[in-house]
Amino acid sequence: MGKRLIRIVQSALSARTEELLNREINVVLKSNQTFFGRCQKIENNLLFLQDQRMHRHTFAFTQIDTVVYDLEATF
Repeated sequence: MGKRLIRIVQSALSARTEELLNREINVVLKSNQTFFGRCQKIENNLLFLQDQRMHRHTFAFTQIDTVVYDLEATF
């Protein structure tokens, strides 16, 4: 099964929040740190992420450079 990497830049985050909820994502910060986990919720320009060790992280949209997630292709 093919996969596609979908990249969402900071300026488009607020318009595309619905497609990120309850999805495993990579959050790349402007400091070049990368966090992987499940997007729990997005509100008030904050993204709430829970990683695989059940630690919760909160990121302001101003900290985020890019959000990346896998989308399974139809072929």
